[in-house]
Amino acid sequence: MGRRISEDQKEDTKGYGNERTDNKTTCKGKPGRRQQSKVPEATTADLIKLTLDHFFPDFNVYLNQLPDPRRQDRITYSKEHLFYLGLSMFLFHCGSRNQLESERKTIDFYRNLLTLSKTEEEYTASTDAMNYFMKAMNPMGGLELLPGKLVNNLIRSRVLDKYRNSHGEFMIAVDGVHLLTKKGEHSGAVYKNHGDERHSYYSALEAKLVTENGMGFSLATVFIENEEEYNKQDCETKAFYRLGEILKKRFPRLQMCLLFDGLYLNKNVLDICDRNRWGYYITLKDGSAPKLYDDAMRQIRRRPHQAIDHQTEPGIYQHISWTENMKYNGPRTYGLVCEETKLTKDGIETNRFVWLTDTRPTKDNAAQLVKEARCRWQIEEAFNIQKNGGYELEHNFGTVGFAMKNYYYLLQIAHMLHQLMIRSDLFPNLQKKFILHEFKGLPDKIKVYLAAMAKNTLEYFRTIKNFVKRLAESFRNHQFSELVTDANISGTIRIRLDSS
Repeated sequence: MGRRISEDQKEDTKGYGNERTDNKTTCKGKPGRRQQSKVPEATTADLIKLTLDHFFPDFNVYLNQLPDPRRQDRITYSKEHLFYLGLSMFLFHCGSRNQLESERKTIDFYRNLLTLSKTEEEYTASTDAMNYFMKAMNPMGGLELLPGKLVNNLIRSRVLDKYRNSHGEFMIAVDGVHLLTKKGEHSGAVYKNHGDERHSYYSALEAKLVTENGMGFSLATVFIENEEEYNKQDCETKAFYRLGEILKKRFPRLQMCLLFDGLYLNKNVLDICDRNRWGYYITLKDGSAPKLYDDAMRQIRRRPHQAIDHQTEPGIYQHISWTENMKYNGPRTYGLVCEETKLTKDGIETNRFVWLTDTRPTKDNAAQLVKEARCRWQIEEAFNIQKNGGYELEHNFGTVGFAMKNYYYLLQIAHMLHQLMIRSDLFPNLQKKFILHEFKGLPDKIKVYLAAMAKNTLEYFRTIKNFVKRLAESFRNHQFSELVTDANISGTIRIRLDSS
């Protein structure tokens, strides 16, 4: 890149606050005053390194394989350094590059960043240097593969086995998400006319591995965009045909059950699922396929014995019925209907949910099938969190070159890491390790008692917003502790995901 840093910028990257040397802390601005530091202790930022080391030991190997379009003789910052800097923008919910520029200006942020990247830069890169790299790096065959590789790591290490459905398949929700809107017609963007104005829309079609307890991990992404020469604009349905090919190519042996909304109710989608031996649930709404919907309701009225009553929890009752031997443009399918009644403060609330599925419902499996089909809402919840929960999915982090796509992938990786930190027993394990290592003079019974009091992540931080805030503060103001940087101390931790 060859970008020179001014003396003011160098001073900024040295940081504000305390600078540490050896086991003492020097307070800047108060010469001669020294404070004896405390014994090394676990910090919240340790969760980042522990999560990466435990779940993704080859993470930096993947980063090293990313393409680097910069002139190699003029590079100041490694691609690993710039990647982790960009990732931190979403890990710490900065919301913009300007906010990250302020966050990075501490000595501990710099040291932690180098610990993660395993590089030896003299200063923390500026966000301008990071953005230059994100604009120039083509994600095709590089960064676009990384979220799927990470999920594949979780699958191969059997971390997600407990979240398979009744047929041993992973549930993959497919849905489109809006990223950005700009006035005028822009290259690659899908556009719509609003009166006399033309608006360009940037969006993506996402396949997420979802679980019944609310997790959602990005498996593959296709951006909805027009080619340079096109007859018709791109859309979600056309994007799914490309996404289906990607899923089959990258995960040829993975057992999947795809969860769709009513937009994907067409013969081509059913043929793709049948050809690849993928299970499916497709939401069927009144009016989306009138003839098929009417046929399903008619068969249910004629066969009242094909139904069960089920109570999911106190105050929530379900009447589940189903159909057999239905055909939609050729492929055979089954209808599944759930009429759910809730007792609320305002009275009785009733909702009806209807799906098409490739699995034949019976009295033994109907309740479980409904539970699986309703997991599709997890992808909508994930997008809602990414838009309104601090990640700022719809913020314009950059649209020049490949910046928008690269920042989108960084956001998905950061969301994945947050879920693993929050949903696992990593935080209580870290507390136990600190207690057992640091309080060596205490009797074993007291140490065991203290370790048993270790709280999980949300019990300790109360809310996810507070957890991310503390995570950012810790990374900015405390170095990774010896508990995670010293292999002799860290040892082997067995981390489990919470399935509740």
